[in-house]
Amino acid sequence: MFLKAPFGLPADFLRTFGYPGQRRYIGLYWSPMGDEACWDDGQSSACGLADNHYYLAFIRRKEVLAWRDENGLHLGNSEEEAQHWLVVDAETCEVYAAHWREARQAVIRQEIPS
Repeated sequence: MFLKAPFGLPADFLRTFGYPGQRRYIGLYWSPMGDEACWDDGQSSACGLADNHYYLAFIRRKEVLAWRDENGLHLGNSEEEAQHWLVVDAETCEVYAAHWREARQAVIRQEIPS
């Protein structure tokens, strides 16, 4: 099940974050291996090549924290793998969350399920 966030990304988020690709849907999460922000676009993925501080600043914003807490979203931390990923739409700047398995399939297919 995909949950749409009541907020969007800043227009330059993906570029500033360090995502180098051109895919529409990109999964974002935190990995304890290396303690780093990660991205996955269904064709490529990377951990540690993105701006960790920029990612953390975003997911710690007041409205993002409230949404995460309200919906029991776990995006990973220094000691635990992510249970959920953020899936961002590079065209609309919309943000979704889903269990990592569903999110991974969506970025591979480049489609958010209805």
